[in-house]
Amino acid sequence: MAKLPLLHQPGTYWEYGLSIDVLGLVIEERTDKSLGEAMADRILRPLGMQDTGFVVPEGQRSRYATPLPTDPLTGQPQEMRVGLVAPGFEGGGGQAVSTAADYIRFAQMLLNGGTLEGRRVLSRKSVEEMTRDHLHSEIANRVPTTEPHLTNFGFGVTVAVRREGGSDVLGSPGMFTWNGAYGTAMWVDPKEELAVVFMASTPGLIRQHYRRVLNALVYGAIAD
Repeated sequence: MAKLPLLHQPGTYWEYGLSIDVLGLVIEERTDKSLGEAMADRILRPLGMQDTGFVVPEGQRSRYATPLPTDPLTGQPQEMRVGLVAPGFEGGGGQAVSTAADYIRFAQMLLNGGTLEGRRVLSRKSVEEMTRDHLHSEIANRVPTTEPHLTNFGFGVTVAVRREGGSDVLGSPGMFTWNGAYGTAMWVDPKEELAVVFMASTPGLIRQHYRRVLNALVYGAIAD
């Protein structure tokens, strides 16, 4: 990858890419462990995320959610194999599998500013920097090209961050989010003290529809 030409001059465009996978390799180099082992030590075990990893154990395969055999929109065959076979490498930007019960613990930790049940996983300042919009006016914002419903969102460190003003989805300024490749949705809205995780097995574009519906249902249920 280091030998390939850049798409843009650094600091001019936000593009969805492989940067987090590179960071995963850096972690492996610095810790002398696989990414999965490093994540287990620093994140998964401290948070009690016992069902999260890169391969679903044989004894747990019956819990694995599979998609419909054909895509409802295109009629084309579809399947998912992530987590059923060991990946060529453990990617920082994808390939992990989890459960809603595990993932909500991670989201709640972020909402709490880096702690869960009295145990600190990230420093408060790390969470603040992670969830701050880093895209200033001179950086072309292409977040909606990857996630079309995230209009008026900038980007922090691994999460999209909602800005002031309108958007295609409900939420508050400072809300941050990112989604899994096959339908998973996660967002945290600090103003509403809200953390949301939605797990799905929908590899086709219909996943974008479900994310919009989920957003409307969650915020429509707030009554105060």
